[in-house]
Amino acid sequence: MRLLTFGATLLGLTLLSTPVNAQVPAMGMWAVGADLGAFIPRDEIYDNTLDLQGFGEYYLTPRVGLRIGAGLANPSVGRGGDDSVRMTRVTFDVTYNWERGTTHPFVGAGLGAFFLQPRDNDESAGDSQNEAGFNLFGGLEYFTSRTVSLKGEARYQIVGSDVLPDPHGLTLSIGLKKYF
Repeated sequence: MRLLTFGATLLGLTLLSTPVNAQVPAMGMWAVGADLGAFIPRDEIYDNTLDLQGFGEYYLTPRVGLRIGAGLANPSVGRGGDDSVRMTRVTFDVTYNWERGTTHPFVGAGLGAFFLQPRDNDESAGDSQNEAGFNLFGGLEYFTSRTVSLKGEARYQIVGSDVLPDPHGLTLSIGLKKYF
Protein backbone atom coordinates (compact mmCIF):
# COMPACT_ATOMS: atom_id res chain seq x y z
CA MET A 1 0.00 0.00 0.00
CA ARG A 2 2.87 2.38 0.80
CA LEU A 3 4.34 1.77 -2.67
CA LEU A 4 1.04 2.73 -4.31
CA THR A 5 0.75 5.86 -2.14
CA PHE A 6 4.33 6.85 -2.99
CA GLY A 7 3.70 6.24 -6.71
CA ALA A 8 0.49 8.29 -6.70
CA THR A 9 2.21 11.16 -4.87
CA LEU A 10 5.16 11.11 -7.27
CA LEU A 11 2.82 11.04 -10.28
CA GLY A 12 0.79 13.96 -8.89
CA LEU A 13 3.87 16.10 -8.27
CA THR A 14 5.18 15.34 -11.74
CA LEU A 15 1.91 16.26 -13.42
CA LEU A 16 1.73 19.54 -11.47
CA SER A 17 5.20 20.64 -12.57
CA THR A 18 5.34 23.12 -15.42
CA PRO A 19 6.29 21.63 -18.77
CA VAL A 20 8.99 23.44 -20.74
CA ASN A 21 10.65 22.86 -24.08
CA ALA A 22 11.57 19.21 -24.40
CA GLN A 23 15.09 17.98 -23.90
CA VAL A 24 16.13 16.40 -27.16
CA PRO A 25 18.57 13.58 -26.33
CA ALA A 26 22.00 14.27 -27.80
CA MET A 27 24.67 11.84 -28.91
CA GLY A 28 26.50 10.56 -25.82
CA MET A 29 23.69 11.48 -23.41
CA TRP A 30 22.58 9.07 -20.64
CA ALA A 31 19.19 8.55 -19.00
CA VAL A 32 18.01 6.42 -16.08
CA GLY A 33 14.51 5.55 -15.04
CA ALA A 34 12.12 3.33 -13.15
CA ASP A 35 8.71 1.91 -14.06
CA LEU A 36 5.83 0.53 -12.03
CA GLY A 37 3.23 -1.49 -13.88
CA ALA A 38 1.00 -4.49 -14.25
CA PHE A 39 2.09 -7.75 -15.89
CA ILE A 40 -0.81 -9.38 -17.75
CA PRO A 41 0.23 -12.95 -18.66
CA ARG A 42 -1.00 -14.60 -21.86
CA ASP A 43 -1.47 -17.99 -20.16
CA GLU A 44 -4.58 -17.97 -17.96
CA ILE A 45 -2.86 -20.16 -15.36
CA TYR A 46 -1.04 -17.04 -14.10
CA ASP A 47 -2.69 -14.11 -12.31
CA ASN A 48 -2.03 -10.49 -13.22
CA THR A 49 0.65 -9.04 -10.97
CA LEU A 50 2.81 -6.03 -10.15
CA ASP A 51 5.84 -5.47 -12.41
CA LEU A 52 8.86 -3.36 -11.41
CA GLN A 53 11.62 -2.25 -13.78
CA GLY A 54 14.72 -0.08 -13.70
CA PHE A 55 16.73 0.88 -16.77
CA GLY A 56 19.58 2.93 -18.14
CA GLU A 57 19.85 4.30 -21.67
CA TYR A 58 22.76 5.60 -23.74
CA TYR A 59 22.04 7.66 -26.87
CA LEU A 60 24.03 6.85 -29.99
CA THR A 61 22.18 9.66 -31.83
CA PRO A 62 19.37 12.01 -30.74
CA ARG A 63 16.85 9.41 -31.99
CA VAL A 64 18.54 6.03 -31.34
CA GLY A 65 19.44 4.67 -27.92
CA LEU A 66 20.66 1.49 -26.27
CA ARG A 67 18.79 0.38 -23.13
CA ILE A 68 19.72 -2.11 -20.45
CA GLY A 69 16.89 -2.98 -18.11
CA ALA A 70 16.18 -5.23 -15.15
CA GLY A 71 12.72 -6.20 -13.99
CA LEU A 72 10.75 -8.40 -11.64
CA ALA A 73 7.27 -9.92 -11.62
CA ASN A 74 5.90 -12.72 -9.41
CA PRO A 75 2.54 -13.92 -10.75
CA SER A 76 0.51 -16.43 -8.75
CA VAL A 77 -0.17 -19.77 -10.40
CA GLY A 78 -3.62 -21.37 -10.20
CA ARG A 79 -5.80 -18.34 -9.59
CA GLY A 80 -4.75 -16.83 -6.29
CA GLY A 81 -3.03 -19.85 -4.80
CA ASP A 82 0.15 -19.88 -2.73
CA ASP A 83 2.21 -20.98 -5.75
CA SER A 84 3.89 -18.45 -8.03
CA VAL A 85 6.71 -18.07 -10.53
CA ARG A 86 9.20 -15.29 -9.87
CA MET A 87 10.23 -13.85 -13.25
CA THR A 88 13.44 -11.82 -13.14
CA ARG A 89 14.70 -10.37 -16.40
CA VAL A 90 17.70 -8.53 -17.79
CA THR A 91 17.12 -7.08 -21.26
CA PHE A 92 19.27 -5.34 -23.86
CA ASP A 93 17.20 -3.18 -26.21
CA VAL A 94 17.48 -0.69 -29.05
CA THR A 95 15.10 2.29 -28.82
CA TYR A 96 13.96 4.87 -31.35
CA ASN A 97 12.13 8.10 -30.43
CA TRP A 98 10.48 10.92 -32.34
CA GLU A 99 10.70 14.61 -31.38
CA ARG A 100 7.24 16.13 -30.83
CA GLY A 101 7.97 19.05 -28.50
CA THR A 102 7.18 18.08 -24.92
CA THR A 103 6.14 14.57 -25.99
CA HIS A 104 8.38 11.90 -27.47
CA PRO A 105 6.74 8.72 -28.80
CA PHE A 106 9.16 5.78 -28.80
CA VAL A 107 9.45 2.14 -29.87
CA GLY A 108 12.01 -0.54 -29.18
CA ALA A 109 12.92 -4.19 -29.28
CA GLY A 110 15.54 -6.39 -27.72
CA LEU A 111 16.75 -9.67 -26.33
CA GLY A 112 16.99 -10.73 -22.75
CA ALA A 113 17.78 -13.35 -20.16
CA PHE A 114 14.81 -14.46 -18.09
CA PHE A 115 15.28 -16.25 -14.78
CA LEU A 116 12.18 -18.23 -13.78
CA GLN A 117 11.89 -19.60 -10.23
CA PRO A 118 8.84 -21.63 -9.12
CA ARG A 119 7.75 -20.62 -5.59
CA ASP A 120 5.54 -22.32 -3.00
CA ASN A 121 4.35 -20.26 0.00
CA ASP A 122 6.98 -17.61 -0.86
CA GLU A 123 9.81 -20.19 -0.75
CA SER A 124 11.83 -21.42 -3.74
CA ALA A 125 10.42 -24.73 -5.00
CA GLY A 126 12.49 -26.75 -7.40
CA ASP A 127 15.12 -25.73 -9.90
CA SER A 128 15.13 -22.34 -11.56
CA GLN A 129 15.20 -21.99 -15.33
CA ASN A 130 17.32 -19.56 -17.31
CA GLU A 131 15.64 -18.80 -20.63
CA ALA A 132 16.26 -16.52 -23.58
CA GLY A 133 13.54 -14.08 -24.49
CA PHE A 134 12.53 -11.29 -26.82
CA ASN A 135 10.55 -8.14 -26.09
CA LEU A 136 8.83 -5.41 -28.09
CA PHE A 137 7.71 -2.12 -26.57
CA GLY A 138 6.39 1.32 -27.31
CA GLY A 139 5.17 4.31 -25.43
CA LEU A 140 5.26 8.02 -24.84
CA GLU A 141 7.45 10.34 -22.79
CA TYR A 142 6.02 13.64 -21.54
CA PHE A 143 8.69 16.12 -20.49
CA THR A 144 7.89 18.00 -17.27
CA SER A 145 11.23 19.84 -17.36
CA ARG A 146 14.26 20.01 -19.60
CA THR A 147 15.74 16.74 -18.24
CA VAL A 148 12.85 14.88 -16.57
CA SER A 149 9.99 13.02 -18.22
CA LEU A 150 6.95 11.02 -17.19
CA LYS A 151 6.81 7.82 -19.25
CA GLY A 152 4.06 5.39 -20.20
CA GLU A 153 5.01 2.10 -21.85
CA ALA A 154 3.48 -1.11 -23.18
CA ARG A 155 5.88 -4.06 -23.45
CA TYR A 156 5.24 -7.59 -24.70
CA GLN A 157 7.69 -10.34 -23.73
CA ILE A 158 8.11 -13.71 -25.40
CA VAL A 159 10.05 -16.23 -23.31
CA GLY A 160 10.99 -19.78 -24.21
CA SER A 161 10.17 -22.38 -21.54
CA ASP A 162 9.54 -26.10 -22.02
CA VAL A 163 8.90 -26.86 -18.35
CA LEU A 164 6.81 -24.02 -16.87
CA PRO A 165 3.51 -22.71 -18.29
CA ASP A 166 3.96 -20.09 -21.01
CA PRO A 167 5.52 -16.94 -19.39
CA HIS A 168 4.66 -14.63 -22.33
CA GLY A 169 2.74 -11.49 -21.48
CA LEU A 170 2.01 -7.79 -21.71
CA THR A 171 3.22 -5.20 -19.22
CA LEU A 172 1.59 -1.77 -18.96
CA SER A 173 3.63 0.67 -16.89
CA ILE A 174 4.24 4.27 -15.93
CA GLY A 175 7.53 5.69 -14.78
CA LEU A 176 9.98 8.54 -14.47
CA LYS A 177 13.10 9.15 -16.54
CA LYS A 178 16.03 11.51 -15.85
CA TYR A 179 18.51 12.63 -18.53
CA PHE A 180 22.16 13.50 -17.89
